[in-house]
Amino acid sequence: MLCMAFFASQASQKRKVLIIGIDGVRADALQLAKTPNLDSLAANGLFTYNAWCLGITVSGPSWSTIMTGVWYPKHGVTDNSYVGSKYSTYPYFPTLAKQIKPNLNCIQVTEWNPMSDNVYNDGWNKKIKTGDDGNNYLTAQIAAPILRDSADLDVLFVYFDKVDLTGHALGFNPQIPAYIRAIESVDTTVGTVMKALYDRPNYANEDWLVLLTTDHGGIAKGHGGNTDDERRIWWIGTGTNIVKQQIFAQDPGSYRKSPFTVDSNLLKLSPVQADIAVTALHHLIFDSGIHPKDQPQWNLDGKSWLERFTTGIEEPSNLPLVKIYPNPNRGLFTIWFENPSDEIVEYQLVDIGGKTVESGKTNSAHKLTVDISNRAKGTYFAMVKTSKHTISQKILIQ
Repeated sequence: MLCMAFFASQASQKRKVLIIGIDGVRADALQLAKTPNLDSLAANGLFTYNAWCLGITVSGPSWSTIMTGVWYPKHGVTDNSYVGSKYSTYPYFPTLAKQIKPNLNCIQVTEWNPMSDNVYNDGWNKKIKTGDDGNNYLTAQIAAPILRDSADLDVLFVYFDKVDLTGHALGFNPQIPAYIRAIESVDTTVGTVMKALYDRPNYANEDWLVLLTTDHGGIAKGHGGNTDDERRIWWIGTGTNIVKQQIFAQDPGSYRKSPFTVDSNLLKLSPVQADIAVTALHHLIFDSGIHPKDQPQWNLDGKSWLERFTTGIEEPSNLPLVKIYPNPNRGLFTIWFENPSDEIVEYQLVDIGGKTVESGKTNSAHKLTVDISNRAKGTYFAMVKTSKHTISQKILIQ
C-alpha cells in the first residue's frame, strides 16, 4: 500500500530521461580522476564501478546494446561499420517508448558521426552531429540550450568522445596524465549539461531520470578484447526520486566466449549495459502501467533498475563515496573517502578467503595510503567503516 501510494504521488509528474554517454572511460581511471560533477551525481544517486560489458568491447556494438537493451547476437552490430544491424527488429528504446507514447520528443547530440549516420529506427526526432574531433565543449554548448529551453523535450542523449580518442592516441591507462585530463575535461562539460537541466523553468515539476555510463574500457591504445580492463564499466543513475546507494556486483561473464559463460544468477544482480535502455524505457512509460519485462514482443535482454532506484534494496541513507586508486595496482594504493565530520574511520583489507591482512584507524578528512606490496597477488577487499556505514571496494593486486 505504501509503495502504491508513493508511485501514485509521482504519477502527476512528467517523466523525462537524460542519458550522458562518455566513450572509453575505464572505471579505475574514473576513480582516480578529479571529477567533482560526476562524483556529486554518484553520491546523490545509484552508482557502480562494477558494471560489465558482456558483449563486444567496441563502440558500435556496445552503444547499440546500451540503446536497444539487447546484446549483439540480437541487434546484429559487431563493429563500428554497423553492418548487419537489425534495428528493425530491435530498435532503440525511444522507438519502443513511442509505441506507448507516440508524441515523445527525443533528441540526440553526438560527436561520433556513425552513431547518427549508420543507425535507423532509433526514435530520435532530431539527430545533431557536432563533429568527430572530440570537442566536448562544443557538444555541451549545443546540448545545454536544448535541454534548458525545450519545454516539450522528453529524452536527450548527449555523447562525448574525447576520452576514447585520447586513449587511442596515448593509451587507455590511469597512469597516463593526458587520459586522466580528458576524463576531467568531460566532467567539466557534464557540469554544463547538468546546470542546463537544473535551469529548466519547469524542472521542479518534472521527474527526470539521469543515466551516465561508458561503453568500454581499454588496454594499451585499443579495446575489443575480453580483459577486465576492457569489459569493466561504470554507470550512475540519479534524479528527483532516486535512492542513494552503491552497487557492488560480481562479473556475470561474457557472451563472447563459446560456449556462453554468462551466470544467469549473477546477471540478475549485476548492472550491465543492456539495463540502461530498459531502465530508461521503464521510466518513460511507467505511468502507463506497462513494464518492459512483460512485453514479449520486445524480447529485451536488459532489466529495469527503476524499482531499485526508487525503493532502495540497499541501505537508503547517505552513502559516503569511496575511491581506490590506482586499481588494479602493485600493492601500493590510496583510499579516498568522504569524512566531513573528521570522525575516526576504521579500515580493513581482506583477502579472497575472508582473512584480514591489514587494518587500522585514521581521522583523515579525505584519504589514506596503503602498502601491501609484500602480499600475494590477487583479489582483496577494502572495507572503510564510519559510525554509520561500511563501504567495501574490490582491489586487484597485480
